[in-house]
Amino acid sequence: MKMNVIQDGAFYNVIFPYHPLLVSIVKNVSGRIYVPEKKYWKIPAEKLGFLERMVQDYYNQTGVAIDLQIVSNESINENDSIDTTTEIPDIDISDIDLYVESGSTVYSHQLDFLRYAKAKHGKSFMLCDDCGLGKTLEIMNLALYRKKVDVIKHCLIICCVNSAKFSWQDDIAKHTNGQYEGYILGSRRKRSGEIKYEGSAAKLEDLESMHMYGDMESPELPFFIIMNIEAIQYKSGKKYPIVERLCAMIQSGDIGIVALDEIHRNASAKSTQGKCLLKLKKKSGNAAQWIPMTGTPIVNKPTDCFIPLSLVNACTYESFYVFQKAFCIFGGYGDHDILGYKNIPILKSLLQGNMIRRLKEDVLDLPDKIHFIEYVENTQYQAKLYEQVKNGLLDHKGRILTASNPLSELLRLRQVNGAPEIIDETLVVDNTYLKYNSKIKRVLELIEEIVDRGEKVVIFSNWVETLKTLYRFVASKWKTACFTGTMDDESKAKHKRVFINNPEYKVMIGTVGALGTNHTLTVANNIIFIDEPWNQATKQQCEDRIHRIGSTVPANIYTIITKNTVDEYVHNLVFTKEGMSKYIVDDKLDIRKHPELLDILLGGVSI
Repeated sequence: MKMNVIQDGAFYNVIFPYHPLLVSIVKNVSGRIYVPEKKYWKIPAEKLGFLERMVQDYYNQTGVAIDLQIVSNESINENDSIDTTTEIPDIDISDIDLYVESGSTVYSHQLDFLRYAKAKHGKSFMLCDDCGLGKTLEIMNLALYRKKVDVIKHCLIICCVNSAKFSWQDDIAKHTNGQYEGYILGSRRKRSGEIKYEGSAAKLEDLESMHMYGDMESPELPFFIIMNIEAIQYKSGKKYPIVERLCAMIQSGDIGIVALDEIHRNASAKSTQGKCLLKLKKKSGNAAQWIPMTGTPIVNKPTDCFIPLSLVNACTYESFYVFQKAFCIFGGYGDHDILGYKNIPILKSLLQGNMIRRLKEDVLDLPDKIHFIEYVENTQYQAKLYEQVKNGLLDHKGRILTASNPLSELLRLRQVNGAPEIIDETLVVDNTYLKYNSKIKRVLELIEEIVDRGEKVVIFSNWVETLKTLYRFVASKWKTACFTGTMDDESKAKHKRVFINNPEYKVMIGTVGALGTNHTLTVANNIIFIDEPWNQATKQQCEDRIHRIGSTVPANIYTIITKNTVDEYVHNLVFTKEGMSKYIVDDKLDIRKHPELLDILLGGVSI
């Protein structure tokens, strides 16, 4: 059976040879009109999605397909991509002081960004460079330039992925070589010197006092201030005090740039935080430069475009409702389900004129490896369990120091961060599990971003138990290959073969011991470490599975680290310069000769 659906102004003509089933389907569409002289039906254009859903439901129930041929001038379901930015203004940027980590360089595409941004003269725009092109460095250098020239007092960074706040803090210190710092709102110093991150009330306190750590005796807020998107929805009574305070700071000139990292995540127009963003923009007007950031092509998700377009004054639609009507096909019960998209070329034109975008494959001077540290914070449940395990280890400190392998005694702490159900047998791995494990939740978010880019990813853990838990969630959504020491050789070879040869298999998970050496996996250009090996050489070997002869694109290396835990302390000692000369022998931490290391690893005591 076949239906031809042809647009005719505000209607679609539905034409088909008479069949009682097809007639009954069309009669379910509200607003339909029968044209007897031409023997076809007309349905309102906005009911196209409802008709599509009716046809799909019939197929699901009976297995009988109806061939729906749609001819539309609304560009139904076109998969149009966002063009890269090729025209960069020929502007002198010699007056821009370039900040970059010692030993590194500012790449040509980053210099082009500064030319583009300088030509904007403080006007808002979207930054949509591909993942791994250094958007943090670009924003940081622009903000410091405007600090010098326009004397703006603060750059506000709003992270739509909570854990990104730590990466911003690290990158600002790293690329300015310590000259500037990024302050995470709500930070509080404990007596031990450790930093704890409080909730929205503490963030508001910082914004109102304009001092760090909730203490008027502490320094004033630095130039870069950082917050997570969830805090913006903080409510007191009927008011949103953080929105009101930020609005006042923007209007008074205290905040000159608002950068929104990963704007496509956790900031939908229907969410409270999305609505609060729009309210903040509307109330503060154009007093600040807004720069929504995303490396994900968002043109295939029109609903993601409304907020960033609104923030840069590029949205020509008066409300999200009108925006959806222009770009979404609705159907299903009550016409509430989005079944597809339309008019994508029109949306593309709105985006193109208000954004800068470059792709990795078009940037020739990229490094071979791009490393990302993805910080997470333990959930409340994990934090409590971590303290219990840590206190138990402190009670047996002497035994640990005399053990043949002291580092192995810290295994339980690391498992709390990645697979707490190993420690707490009462924790069930079910559909509520992710609210108890922040690390696995972040890994799943990264996988989704990578697969959405059409790329493959290899995921490493030191422990099979962690991968077993991850597999339950990954395999339910993506075709996944496995490679661990517990598998027989034939199964491992089969999984490796299918990952390499079958384009539908986007994910491979494996243990460091089994998959970390002697394998070529250059079909992938992404690696995620759920937990780091104990030494650099082992991690380097794992990275080289995707970075070897045959690699054609830069390798993205993501490492998940839980803040203020043994994860972070080991990373600082083994993978930075802090512990290199004093504490590491034969590429391993030497706790026996340096018993003070145990205090560092257990409690974060300063080196």
